[in-house]
Amino acid sequence: MSVPETKELKVELPEYTLKDVAAHNTKGDTWMVIHGQGNFPLNNQKDGANITTVFDLTKYLHDHPGGPEVLLEVAGTDATADYEDVGHSEDAREIMQPFLVGTLKDAHQYVQPKTVRVVSQKAPEVANSSSSTIKTIAFTLGGLAPVFYLISQRNNLTKSLGAISHLIPHPLKNLRLPHGGFINGFLAASAISTVLGVMVARQASRFTKIDSGFMRFPPHKKSKKVLRVDPHLARGFLDPQHYQRLHLVEKTELATNVYRFVFALPTATGILGLPIGQHVSIRAVVDGASITRSYTPTSNNLDRGRIELVIKCYPDGLLSGKYLAGLTVGEEVEFRGPKGSMRYTQGLCRKIGMVAGGTGITPMFQLIRAICENDTDTTEVSLVYANRSESDILLREELERFARQYPKNFKLWYMLDSAPEGWTYGSGYVDQAVLAKQLPAPSPDTKVMLCGPPGMVNATKKNLVALGFTKPGVVGKMTDQIFCF
Repeated sequence: MSVPETKELKVELPEYTLKDVAAHNTKGDTWMVIHGQGNFPLNNQKDGANITTVFDLTKYLHDHPGGPEVLLEVAGTDATADYEDVGHSEDAREIMQPFLVGTLKDAHQYVQPKTVRVVSQKAPEVANSSSSTIKTIAFTLGGLAPVFYLISQRNNLTKSLGAISHLIPHPLKNLRLPHGGFINGFLAASAISTVLGVMVARQASRFTKIDSGFMRFPPHKKSKKVLRVDPHLARGFLDPQHYQRLHLVEKTELATNVYRFVFALPTATGILGLPIGQHVSIRAVVDGASITRSYTPTSNNLDRGRIELVIKCYPDGLLSGKYLAGLTVGEEVEFRGPKGSMRYTQGLCRKIGMVAGGTGITPMFQLIRAICENDTDTTEVSLVYANRSESDILLREELERFARQYPKNFKLWYMLDSAPEGWTYGSGYVDQAVLAKQLPAPSPDTKVMLCGPPGMVNATKKNLVALGFTKPGVVGKMTDQIFCF
């Protein structure tokens, strides 16, 4: 499926003051200012990235991944700092373009805070101390020359050295000692002692020499440690700056309007190159406009030659309903990535609570799978997965298999709006009582992750705060105790 190129247009948009923007601060009229998000030249300026732009996000409120409340808290203001602070991905810029309504008059250029770099002190050099040790040993043994001389006078030096002949290098074994006089005997003994001293010092230096400096490592640790390479951090097919096409090779309907899409990578052994917790962006032209949306694959870098996505295609969805739902095997789709502020690594925390609704299970599944399949990851995960009916549960077989095989890592609890007879899990809303029973208690080493319908996510955040978890900021960060995908 070909995608027409977009020609650069020069657009004339009205200018607004901050006072004008401040008047649009309600749920039915939500404006805000964000610096440098113009995707094309505006108002006769050459670089749209240097313009402070005004957006009307009223129609985007309920599509925002963090829920409408996040946007409403900064409605009518300059939200540039909050926008930059969370580290929005490049596809966020594309998604916002249809909501651009103007530019800010007399705007000041936004300057992002500088990152403080901490420079570590180098370990002290030990070469000089090693060299001094060698010299000390050499001169000490050299100082034993008189002893060798006395031995040579009484017992004949050659016979005395015979006892240690296995330690003497071949050239010294054939050395003839001069006869007669104190001076000759002393000089011969000194020469031999010095040579032996250097040999012993060299051998000793092999045991004391550490290339990187022994001050870098505690005495009980080895200086060299072999680290296991994390396969989920490896680079692969994805390019964060450019879209690339992949062929659809499989499409399976899992539930009503929910499909599993499988796309083939260019090679059968290739990897996607997606860190755990991040997502990809899909682009297509729908009704003459370029539309992009982000999705989290259920596959990862361990799946060679393919990428899998589980997507609910809403009938009125611009990309999912009007484009993805109609895809047939063999067609091409454009991908870009990785995207997102979440990047899971082993040791992020000791316990993770998860609350997912509907297709919000996909980023959770990605983390669950990575943790369970890593033999060294002891993170404990507790998932509460909410759906309307039993038939709506996605990836059920895979989730229950992980729960059976890795009971120490993963605990699973379903919640349904309409539970069938004999249902052994929960029913109704994911309220405070359910969260307290099924998720780990608040602690410095515990995080809770949320993904699902905005109403459910917002209600869950409030209930978690009531249970003692720290309220997240306006814009989500990886360091938050409550993280929203």
